[in-house]
Amino acid sequence: MEELRSTDILDKEIQNDARKKAQALLDQGKKKAAELLDKVQERLEAAKAQKEKFYGSKLEKKQKDSDASLPLEKERFLVSFIGSSINQGIDDYLKALSSSQRINLVTKLLDGKEALLKDKKFTATVCGFDKKEAQDAVEKKLGSKLLSCEKIENVQNPEGITLESEDRSVKIRLTIDEIIDAAKDKHYKEMCAALFGGRL
Repeated sequence: MEELRSTDILDKEIQNDARKKAQALLDQGKKKAAELLDKVQERLEAAKAQKEKFYGSKLEKKQKDSDASLPLEKERFLVSFIGSSINQGIDDYLKALSSSQRINLVTKLLDGKEALLKDKKFTATVCGFDKKEAQDAVEKKLGSKLLSCEKIENVQNPEGITLESEDRSVKIRLTIDEIIDAAKDKHYKEMCAALFGGRL
């Protein structure tokens, strides 16, 4: 009987000792887990701060680049707007002209080219104009130097008249495109002033 009691006491001591050790292990595990969680949180905060700094500096650079490019973009837009406005203004002006007025406009390109025309005879090729009207206008400038006149139908060719000398040494383009280019070269500032009233 005494031995059984001793065994029970021993069992209880062993169980108590085991509980204490288990509790100690559990407490130690909780402590380590808490430490790990703290470290994970610290790492997360550090990573977050690092990313915020990285993307913050990228955003700041992007903003600076954007601010720096804004005046250039504004200038490009203004140049494009002025160019398209002038083109539209010229186009509207030319559309308002009659066919004979447009022909007279292109044949004026012969003025000042007397040296090229001297001692030569020419054939004329007409595109986009009435052949008879174009021939009459060229004859006023060339007289008997005009040998022949023919009309071609080609949508890719600009509206106008091409003169070629009989010996093929001289070729003169009298087209609406040439008129537009010459007008832009000589009168760009005046056209800007007329369209925008000096506001640019």
